[in-house]
Amino acid sequence: MGKAVKSTFERRFRPGKRKPPSPYRDAEATPRPSRIFVQEILSVHTVSIYWSDSQTGHYAEQLWRLGLARVAGCCALSGRPISSGERVFRPRRSPMNVPGNWDRMVLASAILEQTQTRHSA
Repeated sequence: MGKAVKSTFERRFRPGKRKPPSPYRDAEATPRPSRIFVQEILSVHTVSIYWSDSQTGHYAEQLWRLGLARVAGCCALSGRPISSGERVFRPRRSPMNVPGNWDRMVLASAILEQTQTRHSA
């Protein structure tokens, strides 16, 4: 009896038998936050974003840093698809502080578009 349990366990949790995670994020799997907007462009590499969402939390002045997208995804600000290697902003995190939206991305071009439309209105 112990052998059957062991083999079942080994079969279920054996490394290499699981499907690798998809590099693409489905836009429906990661819904856009209920409220998101750029509060201020602090520098060329950092912006302050207001983020409010029932699943990931509320961040009044969250710092986001510029980088390159490591995986394909969906822009939280515009809803446009993001390809790997595009310039994106991500929430700043540290080992002591990991925000609920740490894996979300915003296209750098979407931030420029939003700030230009806010200033022209």
